[in-house]
Formats: sequence, C-alpha cells, structure tokens
Amino acid sequence: MEPATAFVLDNDQAQRDDIRIRLSNCGVVPICFKDEWICLENIHYIRPAFAVLRPDSRETAIRFVNIAKAIRSTFPIIILSNQSEIESFVRNNWLVDLIFLRYPADEKDFQGVLTLLAESKTNGGRPVLIAGSQESQRRIERLPLFGGSTEPVLIQGEPGVGKRLMAKAIHSCATDANGAPVFINDGDISGGWIRETHQRIHSPSGAGGKILFTVIENIENLSFAQQAQLLLIMEAPSANGNRNDARETVRLIALAETDLERSSREGRFRKDLYHRLSVLKMTLPPLRDRKDDVPVLADFFASRYSIRHSGAIFRLPEEVRTVLSNYDWPGNVSELKGSIKRAFAGDVAHWAENLSTWCKNQIVARSRQTGGSTMDLNDDVRRFLENNRDLPLKKAKQRYAMQVESRIMKAVLFTTRGNCKKAAGLLNISYKSMLNKAKEYQLV
Repeated sequence: MEPATAFVLDNDQAQRDDIRIRLSNCGVVPICFKDEWICLENIHYIRPAFAVLRPDSRETAIRFVNIAKAIRSTFPIIILSNQSEIESFVRNNWLVDLIFLRYPADEKDFQGVLTLLAESKTNGGRPVLIAGSQESQRRIERLPLFGGSTEPVLIQGEPGVGKRLMAKAIHSCATDANGAPVFINDGDISGGWIRETHQRIHSPSGAGGKILFTVIENIENLSFAQQAQLLLIMEAPSANGNRNDARETVRLIALAETDLERSSREGRFRKDLYHRLSVLKMTLPPLRDRKDDVPVLADFFASRYSIRHSGAIFRLPEEVRTVLSNYDWPGNVSELKGSIKRAFAGDVAHWAENLSTWCKNQIVARSRQTGGSTMDLNDDVRRFLENNRDLPLKKAKQRYAMQVESRIMKAVLFTTRGNCKKAAGLLNISYKSMLNKAKEYQLV
C-alpha cells in the first residue's frame, strides 16, 4: 500500500521543513508549498490525501478551508497553530475532517491526529457552510445542538439567504436520521398529505426507531385550517422525537420568509402553532446585514465555478471583492451565487471584469430606484395639492395614501423581481390582497 501524500502550506521555511520531517517520520509523503494559491491549485490537480496548514491569521485559515472545500467538499485539513482565535475557529467548526493541532508538535502528536483523521467519517454528507462574520460562525457552531434535539425547528429569513441549506445541515447533524430530508412546499400540504402523515405516525408499521425529517417551506402561507391540522400532527405520540418502538417518528423543520412571531401577534398565524414550532428558532439575516460574509462567499463560488467551467482555479481580484461588498444583494446569497456562475458561463477570459461591470450597473440601478421611491415630503405634498385642489380633505387623504401605497408596493416588487407572492410576505399582507392591489395600481 502506497503511503499517503499530504500538502504542507507554511510561509516559514524552517517550520515548513520541521513539519515535513515530522510527517515523513509518520509514513506520510509531504509536498511543501509557500504560496497559498499554488497549493490550492495543486489540491485540484494532484488530489492529495489531506493538507496541513499553518496559517498566520484566522482570516487565512477561513479562506483556505473555504476554497479547499469548494475544490473538494470531503477534503481533510489539519490546522497547526498556537493562536487561540484560530483554535476556536477549528474546534467550533462542525466539519469532522477539520482538525486542530497545537504547534509546535512532535511525531507522537502528528500520529495521534493522523489516527483520528483515519478513524473519523468524512463529514457524513454534511454540506459546506461559508462564514466570514462572527455571527455567522456562531450560527454554524449551534447546528449540532439543533440536530441533536428532538424538537421542531423554525428557520426564518428572506428568500435566498440559505434556509434550505441550513435545514440540510441540521438534518446531517442528527445521528438517528434516516435517509435524506423530505422537502414539501406549502402548496403541497393537502388533505391527502395530512392523512398520510397522520396515519404514518399513529399506525404500527414496524418502522420503530426510524426518524423522517420533513421540511415544510413557506409555512406562513398555510391556511388556518391547515395550521390546525399540522398542530394535531405535531402533538401526536410519535411526532418530533417522541419515539415509539412500533411507529415511525416524524421530525419537522419549518421554513418561513416572514416573521412568524409578528404574524401571530397580528392574527395571521396561529399563536399555538408558532409557539410549538419556535422551540428551536434560527433567523438568517439578509446578506446586506452581514457584509463580512460577501468576500468569503464570493471566493468560494469563484473557485467552484472556475473549476467547473475552465478546469482551473481563478482568484477573485481584490478590487472586484470590494465592488461586490458595496452592493446590497437584494436576492441575497442566491443572487451572489448566480452572478458569479453567469460570469464564468460567459466570457471566461474576462469573467472578473464582466462581474464587476454587472455589479456596478446593479448598484446604479438600485440607487435610481431607491431615489425614485424616496420622496421629499414637502415637494411631494406640494405637487399633490397642485393637482388635486378641489378635493375635500377625506378624499385627498385617501388618494394620497393610495399613491404612497403604490410606490411602496412598486419598490418591493422591484426587490422581488415581480414575484407577488414574495412581495406579499415582505409586506405582511395576504397573497390575494397583493394580487388585487398590484392589478389595481397596474404594477404587474
């Protein structure tokens, strides 16, 4: 059996040689690098068994791990350091093939880590989650707690923030989950689905101990009758972790694009169902509120799609990273991912330039749109009065309110790219009301 090959990345020649000797004494063939990007490119081409990284900062460690995982999601990495913040990043990371070793270390320490790496499962199908901000990192650190619980989970956030990915991550943390999670949209919650689920968790089937993760998307759109039926299912003896040896257990993860707590206060969602769902709650902020995540996400997507479209790793220029960070990304992570994917699907030779130009144009367009919907109150009222001099106060108030409502709805529809269902969620009104008003104001 041939010895394993490992890549070693360290800027310091003496320490790089020390690591090389330690690994050689453990029966590993080390290949050493000084340059981070050359090392990453060769991970793609040579495909070593694992990498050993001695980073100079937490940011370097995060970038290397993210891009290496973009190249190969199951690639094991050992990080050597004596910095507490780097140790905290690694030890609190949920990837089982990311291991920390305090440096300097001897052959015994290296051998112990190599044994641990060989015995550990390679991530068990866990999706790669990218975090640049401390808040996002803390959210990832909590995933094993969510996955190990038997309670339902509520994940809230705007469209495109990564709710489905987070649901998959929670499922992958559950040691007793069976099969892949089942995703079902609110429109598919029918009487037949309710009856089938009810029967599955109430009737003995010989599937005792089997846990089925069900993810309901856009749960805020369920009717009150459907909400009541769902609540009955959740209170069943073998729902949400209440094990029964003869029955199948269903564990629920609910995804919502609106604030369900606010909806429950305003009478648009059942309070009892909200309280049952929100035992474990996670709110994913929009990308505009976590700017530190933009550069690391962009690096990850650029590496992934450059490999797919050109077979090589293209580094994201610093000036393009700055442009991307200055954009608000109303479509959140989905929009960032899509823009980088399109850049590589087009003219690969000028992908960075085209991406930067597209982003700048979006910033200008958004600025114009915001400027068009933001009114100077005095000028606006003055123009309104000039055009409606003969109206009594009551009718003038109604007409002016309609104009303001029309502008607000137009701005929200621009944000959702004409999707009335998503706009209704952002405005906290029913989908039917949104359609009626959009037709009344001739917005769609």
